[in-house]
Amino acid sequence: MTETCSKSALLDSLPAPWPDDLQPSINAGVASASDHKLVVLDDDPTGTQTVYDVPVLTEWSVDSLGGEFMNDLPCLYILTNSRSLAAEAARALTREIARNLVAAAGSTSRFTVVSRSDSTLRGHFPAETDILEQELGPFDATILIPFFEAGERYTINDTHYVGDGDRLFPGNVGGSNALADIYDLFNHPN
Repeated sequence: MTETCSKSALLDSLPAPWPDDLQPSINAGVASASDHKLVVLDDDPTGTQTVYDVPVLTEWSVDSLGGEFMNDLPCLYILTNSRSLAAEAARALTREIARNLVAAAGSTSRFTVVSRSDSTLRGHFPAETDILEQELGPFDATILIPFFEAGERYTINDTHYVGDGDRLFPGNVGGSNALADIYDLFNHPN
């Protein structure tokens, strides 16, 4: 489906959500790993606008990252803005951040990296995650989750949508305020 449609109708047509609430077990796992930091690399401000009580770094020197490893917070965001870069520059930036994380963590801090990005729509996947694998891996898996509810981004039946109220707009159809971004180079929904 590549036309504007009702979000509620399309979501109702999908299989039922997972019946169990996983949040309590996730919270317990985070609480029990106080020596472990979740580091989210965010390729644009959309993700950081949907979190609170989380440090957001816009620079990633070893000293800055080391300070974050010293605090008691379970998570930090690094706003890379890599979606605005060409693929090679995004790879170089990701390599620099990965190396700085390793240096800042030293032998005393453990961390997990999440690449929160919609760069898959702009050609940076798997460029950024490949660099993370080279610098921080090996990893057991790379998991793609083409969904960002807080940003009203959905991928359903191989079509990327942007939500606006109860309307879903395919990635190449105008009409949504979110699609007015002149830097949005993604022109084909599937």
